Amino acid sequence: MRRLVYGVLATLVLGIGTLFGTPAVGAEPLVIAAPGEPACSLEEWQKYPLQTCVDRLQDVAASRAQCLQAPTPEAPDNGMAGWFLSKPTWNDDASIGLGLYSSYGYAGYDYTTYDIGCAQTLMHPDYKFENTVANGEFMLASGIVGASNALRERAWDPGQMWGWADPLVKNATQAIYSKVFSVFGIITLGVVGLYLIWRSRNANMSGAMTTAGWAIFVMVAVTAIAAWPVHSANLADSALTSTLGVVHDAVGPSSTTHVPERCKGKVNETPDCTDNRPPAVRSSDTATETLLYRNWVRGALGSADSETALKYGPALYDSKSLTWGDVAALQTESDPVKRAQDRDELIRSKQQNWMKVAEQIRTEDPDAYEYLRGTKGMERIGAGFVAILSAISFAIFDIVASILVLLGFLIFRWAVIAAPALGTVGLLRPASAGLRRLAGSVLAAVFNIAIFGTGAAVYLSAVDLIMSTPSLPGWLQVVLMLLCGIVAWILLRPYRRVTQLGGSTPSNGWARALVRPAAATAAATAAGGAAAGAAVAIAGRPETRPDSPSETRPAVTETIQRELVRSEALPEQRRWSDPNLPEAAPAQALYRPDAARDSVSEPSSARPVVRAEAR
Repeated sequence: MRRLVYGVLATLVLGIGTLFGTPAVGAEPLVIAAPGEPACSLEEWQKYPLQTCVDRLQDVAASRAQCLQAPTPEAPDNGMAGWFLSKPTWNDDASIGLGLYSSYGYAGYDYTTYDIGCAQTLMHPDYKFENTVANGEFMLASGIVGASNALRERAWDPGQMWGWADPLVKNATQAIYSKVFSVFGIITLGVVGLYLIWRSRNANMSGAMTTAGWAIFVMVAVTAIAAWPVHSANLADSALTSTLGVVHDAVGPSSTTHVPERCKGKVNETPDCTDNRPPAVRSSDTATETLLYRNWVRGALGSADSETALKYGPALYDSKSLTWGDVAALQTESDPVKRAQDRDELIRSKQQNWMKVAEQIRTEDPDAYEYLRGTKGMERIGAGFVAILSAISFAIFDIVASILVLLGFLIFRWAVIAAPALGTVGLLRPASAGLRRLAGSVLAAVFNIAIFGTGAAVYLSAVDLIMSTPSLPGWLQVVLMLLCGIVAWILLRPYRRVTQLGGSTPSNGWARALVRPAAATAAATAAGGAAAGAAVAIAGRPETRPDSPSETRPAVTETIQRELVRSEALPEQRRWSDPNLPEAAPAQALYRPDAARDSVSEPSSARPVVRAEAR
């Protein structure tokens, strides 16, 4: 009987321990060592492909993997920023310069919780709210950066941006040439002939030759533009884009930032070691990495410059993002069932990579692992807020510069369309003001595109340098980036008018600056002449004449000086000036006995004047 009681008690204790006791798995994860070499060091993570080092990590035990939920990889055009994104069109099969943007687009810039427990529904509500706020901030930041990158890429590639307008330019230009210039141009040429006949009475051979040469030049230029309208616009495009590419290679972000080991010392010498990205895409890679990726890593691992972030940050990002190559491989599969299987296998592989990297972070850096779990939601909100500030500070000048460049290329196409219409009247040189203004607008657009393109390249290089300097705190990086944009706008502000070479108004342009010294000299001469005339008028007044030739009156000198100062300060229309009427002899004389008495008393060599009444 006693043994039976003991047996029942033992069974009861065993059942209670099974229900409420601790699990068999301890605090340390049960991992299975992966065969092969040990884990990669920081230099090896940066030297070898990501998958090579991920394969050398330990696999997660099946018992622990049941309570882990890795994030699902996202497509490159995911989210708000994907609205501005288009698939790359350059040859990237053997390119060495693929950055985060050119490979992954805007995928993966959000946060998820991880390793919260097997009961995901019992997760603390603060974690959900904080991660939702941080994801909203990154959605806005990625949208701003996406708009800036899209405008820059289209601005620096006018063929892709304005290719749709080529039929419009061709049809409109040829229609205006055939219906307007070919018909009314003959009438204008007749007017030019009559004008030359009328001016021949002046015997001005140089003026006649200038008028005739101008008419021939306009006729040839308009005919050439109408014959090749699209080529005329693309000629300016290609010249300016090649110039922008050279400038960007010289002062922009480097195209050889991440060079594989096989290409060290022979970049751009072999086809497999050539960076095929356009300059605008290289700038987009720089902006996306410095503004989005670094802030995302700061919220995911607590820092963007720690050894843990440098080693495992790219692997974590790759595990939750799909590349353009992954998407293209899935789309090439024609069988829907096989395509779904390939997609599930790809997602499962990336999720396993995430768990392996996360377990390694848990072992090496527990503090960073707490960030990765999502328990430090306020830090993620702060990282998202910094991402928004950085994106706004960066995009202000970059977007404005891109829009001005886009408008410059648009002016070329409208100038080609308007050339036959304005050339119809512009054949006559005195009536060619509209055609001259059109040519000035095109020339000004060329200068503004080159100036703002150069400024944007220098600005992107400065942003890359600021954001990649670990010694600068985050707030100072944002402030410096904003100040660089403000300084760039102040320096380039005189050239912001697309249709003028300089100045905010037509009166402040370069032509005005060239004429201004002569105008200022003429104004000073006129002012000096007016002041001299005022002085003569003052000296000739009867009330200012001295009673005696030897008598000096200081008041007269002071009055003259005061009138000179007043004449310089008065507007031009109120200054002293000589009358336009011819001077006549005075109709009366002023009798002054004191002056006559003094002149008689003093000996003089001059002949005495005898008055009429004393004769």
